[in-house]
Amino acid sequence: MMTLQIKNKNTWLWCIGLGILFPLFFQLNGGIYRDLNAIIDSQGILTKLPLPISILACLAALLFMPSDKRRTGVAFAMVGGTIFVSMLSLWLAADGSTSPLRKLIATLQILLPMMGLLLGQLIEDKDKVIARAFLVVLSVVVPLQLLATWAQGGLILTHYLYVFSIYSHFQYVTLILVCAFAYSLTSLWEEYRFWLCIVAVLMFVYVTASLSFLAIFAYMALVAVFGSRELWRYRSNPKGRIAALVSVTLIVVGAFVYFQKMDGQRSPVEGESGLFHSKFKSLLHGEVPANVQERFGDWKLFGNGILETPKTMLVGHAEPMPREIRASPHNWYMDTAYTFGLVALLPILLMIAYTVHLCWRQRRTLAAETWWLLAIVLYLVIIDSNFKVTLRQPYPGIFAYFLWGVLLSRFRVPAASRHGT
Repeated sequence: MMTLQIKNKNTWLWCIGLGILFPLFFQLNGGIYRDLNAIIDSQGILTKLPLPISILACLAALLFMPSDKRRTGVAFAMVGGTIFVSMLSLWLAADGSTSPLRKLIATLQILLPMMGLLLGQLIEDKDKVIARAFLVVLSVVVPLQLLATWAQGGLILTHYLYVFSIYSHFQYVTLILVCAFAYSLTSLWEEYRFWLCIVAVLMFVYVTASLSFLAIFAYMALVAVFGSRELWRYRSNPKGRIAALVSVTLIVVGAFVYFQKMDGQRSPVEGESGLFHSKFKSLLHGEVPANVQERFGDWKLFGNGILETPKTMLVGHAEPMPREIRASPHNWYMDTAYTFGLVALLPILLMIAYTVHLCWRQRRTLAAETWWLLAIVLYLVIIDSNFKVTLRQPYPGIFAYFLWGVLLSRFRVPAASRHGT
């Protein structure tokens, strides 16, 4: 009976890991999203918006997976706090003439990804099934997307994989796959070194082809820190050091050559010819890339709106900024503060402080992989979300909140037991 329960639990974990990460999207008006031309802006039309299967995976697991829902106290506090401050803003910021519909939709956009937080807190994964599932997805999606890119005659990453397309493949999906690889690498290194090394090489080509600042920086930081730690562990083995240095040199040179060959290529995303590659060329010339300049303008626009009056600063505006002016400030915190006020940031800021407090309090007994998980979560929640609206997008938001919930769930385990895993 106990063996059956373990198998059933692991089956659920495999389904959750595969469903949370696999970048398969569907549309309410047309089945699986597999458009040749990438959707850049759904224009607020829900039936046109590609939705990730991670929504269905979360809902199914929350409704049907056998678990003790009492373990989700912190997640429910976060959700409850977010609902409270959103409703408070909806009431106090109302002007008597503006419809609350857009603001209610914005509330749902913030709340939907928090399903991942609820689910993550329910996870007990002693067999590291989630990390294995992530590794399987990476081993399928990354080479498949690279092959599709080359088959279409390009070097800059394509969104069209023939059997399906990937929505927001530049902005969000690339970084999420890098974070999933970081989670698998730091959890499974002792068991699957060769497999992880192969995927690591593919990931290096993948992030280079994506031309994503945040994905490339995250991957380089991961390789540098994790690689340095492993080199230090085996510093007494000269053959190992030489092999590692040769491998890193070949990878770096290969990435540089690949990047050079992309010069002048058109991005597969229609209407953005040369934009992604040119931002790196701007840096080499000591100039601020165009997309970064655009973000500065967006932050100034939304920042002025937040500070417009004491009321807008505290409880926000009667509705989100009109899409005709700007759809997003490329900053989750500013986007939330503009619509709901600074009060709406309290739940997530308290959650960040609570998480860091738990880690600091148990710092002497935490396993290395838990520190890595903390770094991944903070990168997504603090760094990435200050340059994108990660936490209100279903695919990256659910993933980020899910890992956050998994991190919180580890503090339920006695310290001595956690240290020994």
